[in-house]
Amino acid sequence: MPRAILHIGFHKTATSWFQTAVYPRSTSHRLIDRDLVRGVFMDSDAFDFDAAEARARLRLDEGLLAPLLCEEELSGVLHIGAASTFIAKEVASRLHATLPDAQVVIFVREQIDAAASWYLQYLKEGGTASARRYLFADEYLFPGRFMLFKTPRFDFSQLDYAGLIATYDSLFGRENVHVFAYEDLAGDSAALLAEMEQRLGLSLADSGSAARRVNRAYRRGIIPLARAANLFTGRQVANKRTLLHLPFWYRMRWEILERLNASALFGGRPEAGALIGKAASDWIGRRFARSNAWLARRMDRDLGAIGYSVDSSGDQPDLPKRTPLLRWTRK
Repeated sequence: MPRAILHIGFHKTATSWFQTAVYPRSTSHRLIDRDLVRGVFMDSDAFDFDAAEARARLRLDEGLLAPLLCEEELSGVLHIGAASTFIAKEVASRLHATLPDAQVVIFVREQIDAAASWYLQYLKEGGTASARRYLFADEYLFPGRFMLFKTPRFDFSQLDYAGLIATYDSLFGRENVHVFAYEDLAGDSAALLAEMEQRLGLSLADSGSAARRVNRAYRRGIIPLARAANLFTGRQVANKRTLLHLPFWYRMRWEILERLNASALFGGRPEAGALIGKAASDWIGRRFARSNAWLARRMDRDLGAIGYSVDSSGDQPDLPKRTPLLRWTRK
């Protein structure tokens, strides 16, 4: 019998595409509604979780097809910083308590590209900051006696995949945790899906729907329009500016920007290096070189060949910083 599958993310690794275009085609597993997944595992506090109740809500003991959970929030929550890693670790324990025999699917993405993608998602969700201000928030936001949990913001710890993968390895067993590279999916989705079917005991009905893309990134020309439009809504991220909150504008500007984003008149999708800048890209590459080397061994995959930084020799570049005067003005 097929075993349960837990596809936990990470964010911006085509999880939306799996949820809408791939997993609904499964004939071997039943896809669990995302709202139910979040409700079962994430809608209670840290001290209020019952695995037996979770099993009942997911109908795990009713003789149905094996469950398939696909929800990127299980790997952490966007835009809230290092606090997200604590959530991800607790969720891992809850998943294991509920489905101890499950197989786990984790997708990773090269961190410079991932950081740019997270920033573009931040703009979609109402953000107004520049890419540098979003990624290096400590240079712009006063840390409050160094209590970094006090201010929701991006934190690079959320892109250090090794810690969470090792946690799942220890809980479910390394042989039951399947780690894939987003770049392999983007390069040949048919081959990657075939590998997943073979490794997971997953069966997918043939359908042309798997070819369509979901949640497209903003084009270059849309980025300044999005930042300006987002000044007039207080939703939905915390690290932003709001000049005036207009009721109903959040949804309206989403629809307008999505329609404009469909037009090639606004240019192509921005390159990650150009969006983030060379100094920041160099720092990010060095920041993750050692953990990526571990990840390459863990996956038995030459990640350097597909753009990941894996060489940790040499000096670490300086963290991109503002001038002392500008840092003093942090709010």
